[in-house]
Parts: sequence; C-alpha cells; structure tokens
Amino acid sequence: MFKRSVLLVMLVCFLAITGKAQDGSVNNTSVNVSAVVPESFELTSWIRWAKPGQDPYEFGFSGDASAIDFGPLEWNGDLGIWQPTKYFTVFLLARSSGRSYQIKQTSTGLFSGTSNLNNSFTVTPDYVSDDEFSAGQPQGSIPAGDSYGTAGLAASGEKVVYDSGTGQSRIVRAYYGLSTGEPGKPGEAISGDYPAGTYSGSVSFTLTLK
Repeated sequence: MFKRSVLLVMLVCFLAITGKAQDGSVNNTSVNVSAVVPESFELTSWIRWAKPGQDPYEFGFSGDASAIDFGPLEWNGDLGIWQPTKYFTVFLLARSSGRSYQIKQTSTGLFSGTSNLNNSFTVTPDYVSDDEFSAGQPQGSIPAGDSYGTAGLAASGEKVVYDSGTGQSRIVRAYYGLSTGEPGKPGEAISGDYPAGTYSGSVSFTLTLK
C-alpha cells in the first residue's frame, strides 16, 4: 500500500509538469527600474593666454594660464602707447539642469596706489561653435534664444557675459585685454603719462537663474 501511494504521487507530478510544457502558456515577471539625475547648478572656468591676433588654442602662440597677468607692457613707439604682449581668454561653462540662466562678470579694476587702469581694461564676450565639450565634440551653433554680451570696460559695473533662455550647457568666451585706443573699440590707450607701477585687481563671475 505504501509503495502504490508513492508511485501515484510521482505520476501525478510528472503529468502536471508535462501538461504545463505542452499548453504553450507564458509566465511573465517584471522588475522595477529607477534612476535619479541630480540637480546641477555649477559654473566652471579655465584660462588661456595667446599672442595678439592668435586663437587661444593656436599651437606655439598660446598656453594655459592660472591668472590674467599681462606682465611688463611694451612701448609702441609708432603709436606712443604701452601695449601688452598677450591677451587672455576665460572660458566659462555653466550647468543648470535645463533652467534659463545668466553668466555675469564684475571687476575690482586694476589699481596701483591711487592710480588705475580701469579705462583701459576691457572684456569682450564671444561664442565659438568649434569649442569642444570633449575631444571631437564641438558645441555647435549658439541655441536660438541664447545670446552673449557686448564688449566694454571690465570694471564698469556688472556685465552680462552670456544669457541662456534655453538653459543648455554652453562654452562662452570672455576675452580680456588692454585697450589700444582703436576707433570703435572700448577703452583708452595707456599713454606714456601713466604712473609706473604694478597694477592689480580681480575679476569675478556669477551664475544666476533667470
């Protein structure tokens, strides 16, 4: 009697398994998936120097910099002014999680005692489509609804460097130099009457949501 019971159970199990395989039914299951994209609000920057008339990445005529340091100026006898031997580009990259933003700059000016070069220290915002987020990945044309600021004196109050209505991350340039007094461009040239000395100051950048 005991042996028959065991055999019967085994037979029922076999039939049940065989029946499930033959009826073509499918047993589905699911797994939940989630991810969190952190909110970002960040402004990063880097600086390059270059010879006048050269691109900030021109091989042999440019390099990395840690500050805007014009160093000793050179006398241009033809124009009768002091001129820098290089200019500087501050590259700015904002991340705002797709929210509209502005990048602004202010400057303390350049002072040596009571003298200053504030009327000669200039900033010129720019956007270059070939600037790359990473090697071989240019940023492309400026998005519709975005704009960059106009050239002017760096120490003339708060200036807009970039205005983004789209909230897209973009690389914007801010060129810093000393005016040569060229017509149509901001600033005054540094004449031979300026007091000698080391002029110093700072530039600050601010990222704000619109």
